[in-house]
Amino acid sequence: MLISVDGIDGCGKSTQVALLAEAIGAEAIRQISDSRWGLAFRAMGNPTPAQQLALFTADRAVLSDRLHAAAGSADGHLVSDRSYLSGMAYQSFSTGLTPEFIGEMNRAIVPAYDLQLYLRIPVETAFERIRKRGLALDWCEQPEMLEWATKVFDKQVTERAEVVAVDGIGTIEEVHARVMAQVRGVLPA
Repeated sequence: MLISVDGIDGCGKSTQVALLAEAIGAEAIRQISDSRWGLAFRAMGNPTPAQQLALFTADRAVLSDRLHAAAGSADGHLVSDRSYLSGMAYQSFSTGLTPEFIGEMNRAIVPAYDLQLYLRIPVETAFERIRKRGLALDWCEQPEMLEWATKVFDKQVTERAEVVAVDGIGTIEEVHARVMAQVRGVLPA
């Protein structure tokens, strides 16, 4: 089973990935991973759109075999902190690249996910959570980008059956219960 948890920065992805992986006995992975491409991406302060696209795509290519092995499998589960959906949402902001182009490019190298959960929260809430961290804002944490990304995620929910919105507002336990309700619907018996 291959599941991703996507959403805008500050929505609680990392927390829910850890809880979900533990609950279903899955391995949790990150996209961007710790491949040389992922590490190069993380080392950049403000990557250009071309750098983002190249490094994200190269990183997914490195992960491709593991993602393919998990997709549709009843034996081993992967829960991914982000997927190409996040690339569609963030890499299309002010770049001239469409979310659809980015999605098609990524789907050429990664399998169909069994479930892609989108933790949906208002941009204002995400921005408040990000600011409470007390760190300087990253390039991807700007309000305009978060607004754009929300629109892209919302559109994917309406267009792709495997992309499901989960209300990300509430306690960690409440959100986890909503996540688990969606996951139970696709887990093998």
